[in-house]
Amino acid sequence: MAPARYEDLVAAYRGRGERASGTAERIGGTAGRLAYNPCLIGDVLAVRIESPDSYWRDRSSWDPEVRFFERSADGWAEIPGAPVFHAAEDPFAAWVTDRSGARQLVFGTVGLDYRHDPPGIVSRFYAAPGVLDLDPDKPFIEIAGMKDIRLLQLRDRVAVCGRPQGGAAGIGRISLVLIDDYTDLSPAVLDKAHIFADQLAPETKIGSNALYDLGDRIGVLGHIAVGSEGSEQRYAAAWWTIDPDAMTATTPEVVALREDFPPGPAKLPVLADVVFPGSLEFLDGGRARLYCGLSDASIGTLVMPFS
Repeated sequence: MAPARYEDLVAAYRGRGERASGTAERIGGTAGRLAYNPCLIGDVLAVRIESPDSYWRDRSSWDPEVRFFERSADGWAEIPGAPVFHAAEDPFAAWVTDRSGARQLVFGTVGLDYRHDPPGIVSRFYAAPGVLDLDPDKPFIEIAGMKDIRLLQLRDRVAVCGRPQGGAAGIGRISLVLIDDYTDLSPAVLDKAHIFADQLAPETKIGSNALYDLGDRIGVLGHIAVGSEGSEQRYAAAWWTIDPDAMTATTPEVVALREDFPPGPAKLPVLADVVFPGSLEFLDGGRARLYCGLSDASIGTLVMPFS
């Protein structure tokens, strides 16, 4: 059977019948700036904030920040005194156990290196006991040329999903490598990762956004997408699993489309059909709340069945 295409997976999702309806989240204090692509860390929401005209190829306009918010009576309010990550996009986080047995928050952002044309991607990783202890000036590792790198603490190892491009990875695929400790993360380690080359059709992109420990498998909240810069881009939130021992991955299943959320602005018209998932919040009764960015302009949540 040929690997599934983006259109096939979206059609299968639409054919499942009744679907949940999402809601828009209010992010306070942004003063006309866009707030999107969130990451939930306990009760804290890390959010990408930037000007509507911020453009990554134009250094003079590019101004994304990652800021931290807490729930309030009227949505989300910025946490006083929390660190601010400047020139940073699309936050991600994982709780890990270091070699001494202490719990650490590994927090990451994506930045740009303007010494290249076009600017190069740089993923930066930080570690601290908690959100308020993070130091934006002290990443413990920087990895150039790759984004959508995600970590997950397993019982005695740390799983790392990457997103290589080129060669067997084509326009973008998921990779997996297991390391002993989060500090072992490096470009050389990612170069040795197993690539799930045939998970989707060649023209469909895929990336991981958050990893979850399911016991003998790794649950992956991610995105599938088609399109490229300058043309219409379509992103759907998806879920799949990985067997880290057999190094096999299931075909993604779509869990949310932009049409599942209230209408709202898009940063650009070509981004109108974009859902970029960030995190799952597990609820009672076999449900989970999905947090995601919408059209590079806002944040939505959707409660869905999860088992």
